Amino acid sequence: MVAVLALCAMPASAQTPVAAAATAKTYRFDLPAASLVETLRAISRVSGVTISIDSESVTGKRAQAVSGTLTLADALATAIGDNDVEARATATGYWVAVANKLDIVFVVARRDQAETSFKADRSDTATRSGSDLMEIPGGVTIITSKVLETQQMTSIQNALANVSGMSFKQSPQGAPTFGIRGFGETALMVNGVADNSAAMTNVFGVERIEVLKGPQAILTGAGSLGGGVNVVIKKPQAAPIRSVMLQYGSHGDLTLAGDVAGAVTEDRRLSMRVIAAHSQARDNTAGFDGRKDDSFLPQLRWKDETTDLIAGLSYGKQHAPVPRYTFGRRDGVILPVPQLMLGRPEDGFETRQRRAFYQLEQVLSTSVTLISRLNRSLQETEVHVRSPAGLSYATGAANDAPTGEVPFFAGRTDQKQNSTSGDHYLRILGSTGPVTHKLSLGFNHNETSSHQSQWSGPMTTVKVYPPASTTPFGDLRADASTVSSIGDQKTKQYDTFLQDLMNWGDWSLLVNLRGTRYSSEGSTIIPPKTYVTPKTTLHKSTPGVGVVYALSPEVSLYTNYAEGFVPSTLPSCVGGLIPPKSTRNREVGAKFDLFDSKLSVTTAAYELAQSNMSVYNRPGNCYNVRDAQVTRGVELDAQGQVMRGLNALLNYTFTTAKDVGNPATNYTGVPKHKMSLWATYDLQGDAWRGLGLGLGVSATSRSKGSTNARYMLYTPGQAQLDASVFYKSGPWSTTFGVKNIGDRLLYATTVDSSFIPVMERRNYMLTVKRDFK
Repeated sequence: MVAVLALCAMPASAQTPVAAAATAKTYRFDLPAASLVETLRAISRVSGVTISIDSESVTGKRAQAVSGTLTLADALATAIGDNDVEARATATGYWVAVANKLDIVFVVARRDQAETSFKADRSDTATRSGSDLMEIPGGVTIITSKVLETQQMTSIQNALANVSGMSFKQSPQGAPTFGIRGFGETALMVNGVADNSAAMTNVFGVERIEVLKGPQAILTGAGSLGGGVNVVIKKPQAAPIRSVMLQYGSHGDLTLAGDVAGAVTEDRRLSMRVIAAHSQARDNTAGFDGRKDDSFLPQLRWKDETTDLIAGLSYGKQHAPVPRYTFGRRDGVILPVPQLMLGRPEDGFETRQRRAFYQLEQVLSTSVTLISRLNRSLQETEVHVRSPAGLSYATGAANDAPTGEVPFFAGRTDQKQNSTSGDHYLRILGSTGPVTHKLSLGFNHNETSSHQSQWSGPMTTVKVYPPASTTPFGDLRADASTVSSIGDQKTKQYDTFLQDLMNWGDWSLLVNLRGTRYSSEGSTIIPPKTYVTPKTTLHKSTPGVGVVYALSPEVSLYTNYAEGFVPSTLPSCVGGLIPPKSTRNREVGAKFDLFDSKLSVTTAAYELAQSNMSVYNRPGNCYNVRDAQVTRGVELDAQGQVMRGLNALLNYTFTTAKDVGNPATNYTGVPKHKMSLWATYDLQGDAWRGLGLGLGVSATSRSKGSTNARYMLYTPGQAQLDASVFYKSGPWSTTFGVKNIGDRLLYATTVDSSFIPVMERRNYMLTVKRDFK
């Protein structure tokens, strides 16, 4: 805090690293000859000055040794040497690029690195300071749009399988959910701002997906126990984009998408981008009507020397069919996939999202930049599926002798959710003695209101084994016609926060502090009674700290501590409300930036401990709290270019979870081992120019699928092999991919014996893309 007060008290000229360099401020450098990108990063770290690098301009170039007490300008000139690149001071740092591109990257909007590479070097979200990933004291995995394109991804959910520490669960009455490091309460963001509809964003409009490991209360306040997922939307740019994509796959899965971008004005400061996509499949593996996905994303961007403003709208509408699933017996045996369609073709999940947003970066002075982001999101969801209650057993029957009948409940849910979220702060650059600072000081807010109605109907018992001769299901909307509940809820969250990234030589220290004011109120009607939850208000402070030591330009070591929480409205047995459910993350790790900054590797070991789990006290009709889940694990993520033509994405997770208060607790859906690898190779030599291959493998060990210790069900250990072949010639590119080449019977993560999702067997996808200049 002393450093912060000193920063705020300093005059503007003293706070400005670039201005200081201009007035001959000197720094002590002792950098050996290395790749130019690594040396530029080291100079940035020592001086505290942001150095933005055009990766295409500096890749493969070498820097001379930089040694002695030098000004920033002299250090850059020494490093660059005879390389055909230039460095130019901007309002907040330096740009480094080749001479004929410098004016372009200096002023106008450009295509992001994530759209052209498996690797992304920076994250604006993790520290709010636009820091290099090597300086961030925590695990951050970025899935770029280039990865999404080569894998022919169709959803955010599937893309997250590329990330270590991710777990997935699915129930018959909801879309698939995911967790990080064993906890399902995950912060969801779009462009760094809280948005619960983030996972429904159409993949064709996604620039990158940032997965932040560990609690993210500093970013979103309440609701993040294990980590956060930030979906970054593709931005407008001045360079023209004119592309059309046609994709066709198994089950008649057809997608048509277009992407148009370019300058609007002659000076190229105003640019635009419009992305639209339509997807529709005939059916799915379970025989239900196929998926549908429509999206439209128009944006405008003004970018000059001091202002970068993006404003846009997005619209999405989806239909997701009931997935293929099967059942488990009490003795843990998974039964064959039913031959009977377990519902009517139209059953499934309907969603619609509308979003308006803006992002502003405004340079106020050479040391102060205003960042302001705002999302207004409207989401509507309808769930109309029949929920299985599990296999029926005759009275006195043995565990392995079910009747073959399954009761199905008729249920339907409509939910409307509106939210307004914003993140607004000042990014202040300065120094106190030899320590440089990137200070983010600001205000965050989120207001959400939701209305949910549920209908139910009579239960239908169906002979599944052997299958009934006729479909016994009626129209679900007609069957589920009795109102079972109507609920309304409003939450408001207002926060102030401070993040200071301090650099001193090879050391970086990140200090976080957030103060949250969270309030909620609601009502529920369960005919004929109405239950009102009065307004409750919570005040919560969440600290965080992390340290990074740069062992060399290619290797950094880090450790951190972070907290997360989820508010509660349950009455405490000692009066008032029970305290929020909380997590504490302790982590150590190492990061590697290899092969001329073409490949990044992050390793981490962590312990994530939960406290304040609620325990019901029946006599007092109140709740006590206790410590509960502790997750420990090791993670590995690697992505980028391994060698010429070979790009790869690898992750591995080792996880254990236990309940310190009740060792008998079973945590479902968390395998001990999980890994995936995706690699593409562009064949070398003139005879093979344009031709390439892709290969992927994903595997998990078995995981517990039920909480009943007596009747334990497991998702079996399994592996899947995928492959593709692609060809590029001029403006045309074509990819043919095959998933689950072995046509194996595989199961998604099992969490209940009455619903065991079955993954798709061998399936195909052909993608043809045409770029128009």
